[in-house]
Amino acid sequence: GALPFYDAVTAFRVAATDRQLRNTLKQLTGFSVGLRRKRLRSGTAFALAQSIGTLDSLKRLEADVSFSTIGEEGARWLVQAVGSLRHLQCLELSLGGSGLGAAGSRKLAQELCSLRLQRLKLDLSFNDIGDTGLRELSQTLGSLSEVSSLVLDLNRNRVADMGIGWLAQAITALPMLRDLEIFLFD
Repeated sequence: GALPFYDAVTAFRVAATDRQLRNTLKQLTGFSVGLRRKRLRSGTAFALAQSIGTLDSLKRLEADVSFSTIGEEGARWLVQAVGSLRHLQCLELSLGGSGLGAAGSRKLAQELCSLRLQRLKLDLSFNDIGDTGLRELSQTLGSLSEVSSLVLDLNRNRVADMGIGWLAQAITALPMLRDLEIFLFD
């Protein structure tokens, strides 16, 4: 049957605590959530991350929290939840303008390296990750040997030639890569 309607905070909290709903959600293989430009209360990001982390059988995740009020801490919670999804094959994660920074980029890189992704689309635009953050991300990208499709939006991140070089080196290390899109301007 249809799931009852809740506001975002309530829905994520109910999904994390209600046994019947949790059992239904555990069967999901695909999940999309769009909270772009939303004003989120402080507990929403944590509840969202907690809920996503329980979706054990998820193979495809699309999450857009760009330019919302999720903040750096909320983005890190979300990234940690994504890293726990061991069956994930396709990830579209939009964290543009979330305040991720170099430290958040490092956390994202740590979580991504544990996944066996085939398709990866990351929007990290407007996060000021700089060369340091791009180096961390590039090292992880180079280790994702099963990725065949990669889309990176890295606009407005204060990345210089050094960071672009690390990214180029990582991309050449991807043996299965067939489709590539990179957006990188400052």
